[in-house]
Amino acid sequence: MKLPDLSKKQKILLASLLGAALLVALIVVIALSGRGAEETVALDEAPEFEDTGDTVAYDDTVDKVTLSSKGGRTQVADPVVTFRADPAHPMPEEGAVLNLGERFDLGGSILANYPINSVTVHISCAHNNKELYPIRLTVKNTDGKRGAFDLREAKDGEASLVDRIPYDKFKIGYHVLRITASCGDSREIEVYKLSFYVVGEEWEQIRRENFPDSYPEALKFFKDDERFLYRYQWVNGRYILADPDWEKTYITTIPGYPNGVDWKMHVDAVPYMQKAFEYLETSYVRVHGTNGDTGVIPAIALITEYNGCYVSRFTSSLKSISHHTFGTAVDVNASMQPNKNIAENTKVIDDDVKKHLTYNGILEENGVPYYDYTYDGTYALDPNGVPQTCVNYILYELGFYRAGFLWAHYYRSTSDAMHFCLTEFVTYSHDDRKMGLRKVYEYAPAVRPTAAPSPEQP
Repeated sequence: MKLPDLSKKQKILLASLLGAALLVALIVVIALSGRGAEETVALDEAPEFEDTGDTVAYDDTVDKVTLSSKGGRTQVADPVVTFRADPAHPMPEEGAVLNLGERFDLGGSILANYPINSVTVHISCAHNNKELYPIRLTVKNTDGKRGAFDLREAKDGEASLVDRIPYDKFKIGYHVLRITASCGDSREIEVYKLSFYVVGEEWEQIRRENFPDSYPEALKFFKDDERFLYRYQWVNGRYILADPDWEKTYITTIPGYPNGVDWKMHVDAVPYMQKAFEYLETSYVRVHGTNGDTGVIPAIALITEYNGCYVSRFTSSLKSISHHTFGTAVDVNASMQPNKNIAENTKVIDDDVKKHLTYNGILEENGVPYYDYTYDGTYALDPNGVPQTCVNYILYELGFYRAGFLWAHYYRSTSDAMHFCLTEFVTYSHDDRKMGLRKVYEYAPAVRPTAAPSPEQP
């Protein structure tokens, strides 16, 4: 097709229109290509910080902050903070031992993608002098621009942060040192953590005389004195510091309950504890009656508090050893009144379990076998709706008893119903015709939580 001849003015007009159209097209292309683009900001150009959540990443290779401009609004990056070691002044190894009056040669730098406001050293000591601990030392990064802080740097004529640590005031005990930093508007972010021991020169020895009546049970369990009769030093009150070498050899942690919290215990206790967990994880229970109905729930859900397993201490007499000292006893649900260690609770628990809790046998719901109980008492409930008088009884009945533990509710002169133990002498048996509370003699098939259909709530 032949285009008509154009005059000079028409040609100029046509060229102007084409040029304008091309310019508009170019602007559109640039705008579209910029949508979702990322902008990179160097450390020394970091924008003002906005807290975007609880999760903080640590990466000592980071030297830039990536910002997203999606949706027409720039999203500010989370704080990235890291600790960089100083080869000339290496940090101590985890579990290091420090003699009284001795110092660590601490060093290193803290790096961040925002200016650092302050750096703090926190030092705590388990069970020790509350007038001294916790120790908290803070240095402010006053220039407000730098995203780096050297722990050994002296500022404004003052000693460096690490040189201000009062080692000469440290007491015997198990210590934890934490280093935190804040940048922008962030809260303190932990960048380094170290556990260490402070020891003196004089050691004492746990002996047979420290057991009023349970040394034979402990020896039968451990089979070797070396595994539980260790050296120690006094810390504060009835608490002691175990020989760090013994502790590193025989004490470990396993994931426990509730919420995966670590349980610290003797290595010889681990298979027993794991067996108790297995029984409770694969058993289901229901309690219904005057106080309502729990529905069918996993028995492991009844552990709503973990109150300690391995804790080095004597009893209040300062002469008899606690079996927590070996990591062979565990306390759970301690805040519930019936589980506290007082003589009156023997009758409280006995009466409610014997007179008001009826075991109806093993029933089934949605293919899940469960232990069915009826309760006609009025005692306060735990978070699952189970009477507090019966919670630790059910935990013992369905889990700890089957795994080989004794229950301190059966002490001779008191009830310590929070306490399940492996190495102690307990006066009464769960099967005792007069004092025992056992109701379950046949057990339901184990049902793994991953394989079990979800029980319906009534």
